[in-house]
Amino acid sequence: MKNIKIKPRGMKKLYAFGSKKSLDLSLSENPLGCSPRVSSTFRKLKINFNDYPKVNGNDLKKALSQKLSINENLFFIANGSESIINMIPRILCKPNDEVIIPELTFPMFQTCSELAGLKTKIIKMNKNLEIDLNGILKGITNRTKLIFICNPNNPTGNVLSKKRLISFLDKVPKKVLILLDEANIEFAGETLVNEVSKRNNLVILRTFSKGFGLANLRVGFAVAPAPIINKLEEEINVFPVSGLSENLAISALSDDLFINKTKEFIKKERLFLESNLIKIGFNVFPSQANNLFIKLPNSINKGRFLKEITRADISLVDGINFGKSTSQFFRVSPRKRIVNKEFLKRVKIIIEKEKISR
Repeated sequence: MKNIKIKPRGMKKLYAFGSKKSLDLSLSENPLGCSPRVSSTFRKLKINFNDYPKVNGNDLKKALSQKLSINENLFFIANGSESIINMIPRILCKPNDEVIIPELTFPMFQTCSELAGLKTKIIKMNKNLEIDLNGILKGITNRTKLIFICNPNNPTGNVLSKKRLISFLDKVPKKVLILLDEANIEFAGETLVNEVSKRNNLVILRTFSKGFGLANLRVGFAVAPAPIINKLEEEINVFPVSGLSENLAISALSDDLFINKTKEFIKKERLFLESNLIKIGFNVFPSQANNLFIKLPNSINKGRFLKEITRADISLVDGINFGKSTSQFFRVSPRKRIVNKEFLKRVKIIIEKEKISR
């Protein structure tokens, strides 16, 4: 493992540029916060802090089982879904196994795979920066052990339909594990959790950080065949999340109205940002979820733009974190209208200033 060279696409680098500033559109946190039911539960909750939480997050498993109509034995609870992304390559693969990853997606897939000693095969995106499912199928070899798919995709926000994904799953050899990351599924697309019981090679990841607005609590879960769940639980602390986090996550599950409100809010603000960024001169790629992936106008120097947005107290995610091919890009996450308006105002001034100075 000493000779493995890890490319600088890890989460520390990704979040470093997104340091908190007055106009923070970097991390896709829920602008509406969390459900009022969660806040109410928090105020009423009585927890003995000297007591350990429930083993394996069993209460949350039961709540998820009832909510999603899936056997509770198919759930794995973890301290955020990122910890599961870290576990899968280490526990379910061997060094030098091959993993297939789309060129433009969540950087942690590649980072964790390479840390586990896997050989990564990167598949280029389709036009409009969409995941190329046919390209992935063509890339499968006898050495392929794992495939990562993010739906909706991060950072682009585009969505693969349920029909297309099921057709893709049917064509993947049964010996190849598919990890389908649905971290942003509350915003767009249809979940495939009900497909897990029909297959032995599908793992679905979900999180309470995005749509549910509980990023600070660090609660994620996987839905997977029982043999995979058993392997994961052999490797993790029997207390994966705190009692506080578990209780508040259960409360969040009960408020469908809040999730629907969040979905509509994000859609409205995303479209507002999209139309105005296009007017300013950015190339904005089609998104259905809670991120926009935007490209600087060709006439604008990237280095100067970075300096100017830092001076303007704006925080975005630099596209270089997702690969060299997107060095002229930024990921933007919609906030409340007052923040979005001020962001557009400041960026417009920067772009106009750059055009004049040429």
